[in-house]
Amino acid sequence: MRPFMQMENEQPNQSISQLLIQHISEAAIYTDAHFTIIACNKAATTLFHYNARELTGSNISILAIAADGTNNPPPAIKNIDFNEAMATCINRWGQKLPVHITRHAINPAAGEGGYLFIYRSADEEQESPRITAQLRELSDHLLTIRETERTNIAREIHDELGQQLTILKMDVSWLYQKLQKYKDATLIEKTGDTLKMLNETIKTVRRIATELRPSMLDDLGLVEALEWQSKEFEKRSGIKIIFESAISHLPVSNAIATSLFRIYQEALTNVARHAQAKKVYCTLQVKHNQVILSIKDDGAGFDMKTLGIKKTLGLLGMKERALMMGGRFDIYSKPGEGTSILVTTTLPADNNSKSPPGQ
Repeated sequence: MRPFMQMENEQPNQSISQLLIQHISEAAIYTDAHFTIIACNKAATTLFHYNARELTGSNISILAIAADGTNNPPPAIKNIDFNEAMATCINRWGQKLPVHITRHAINPAAGEGGYLFIYRSADEEQESPRITAQLRELSDHLLTIRETERTNIAREIHDELGQQLTILKMDVSWLYQKLQKYKDATLIEKTGDTLKMLNETIKTVRRIATELRPSMLDDLGLVEALEWQSKEFEKRSGIKIIFESAISHLPVSNAIATSLFRIYQEALTNVARHAQAKKVYCTLQVKHNQVILSIKDDGAGFDMKTLGIKKTLGLLGMKERALMMGGRFDIYSKPGEGTSILVTTTLPADNNSKSPPGQ
């Protein structure tokens, strides 16, 4: 049998299985239906200290330790229903390796099918949650930086550019009034058009500043910001928004208020893009020390089974925001029955804090 790893000057006729496992970062071994190793990747040879020529053609039991201490194939490998398990393997030097094994059946009905085994060492399994937590902390830090930058830019636009445009508008308005007595229709019309353009520019600047960072989120709090966002969305999209909240003040940190607001924005954006909805029902409530944000539309919905293969970066972003604030993100949908999003997070222990709104 031709070995998987070749010298540089050879031209191997690689099978699909060989090409497949070369692009897997974990240790990967492909066998036939009788567990004879057909191909392996570099990560597998590194983990088990065999070279590819030694592994190719051998039974996968060469790596396994059974309960009796022998290297006969353990029941987990022979079991046709086996998907994943923790096991102890043995490398070329006789050292025991605690590993997590995942097995995938490849085209088993064709008569020439086989199995793809993915091995991950126990050290990697323990390291993975820590790395995930660190990446989440980094993402949270980057989001905080971005929100701070958006706040600063929005303030500069509103205070500096907004004030300058207002002064310019006052000057042009004064000029427009003075020109009335000269009866020059062309000059008056031109000045009037300039005044109208300035009015539209001021509205645009205010809209951009507000979308960057709604000042009411910091000044008045989350509830008022969500109500404002609901009205703005309804005005722009024509989709009816029914927002209900019995809460007047929500004592959460600025980070949590921002996350809930951004999740709400993204959810409404998804409704406008994909849902074909006529109404959206939203509630914000507190139950058993839990803040619950619910968003439900009456749109087309979708099959939840397709969620994993969709390009759902918006949903992924909402889920990550929820996880970063220590909460949960749940989504439910059925074709023709709309979509529901539920975001849940815990109130701080001292929920009677006298922090300012939105802080």
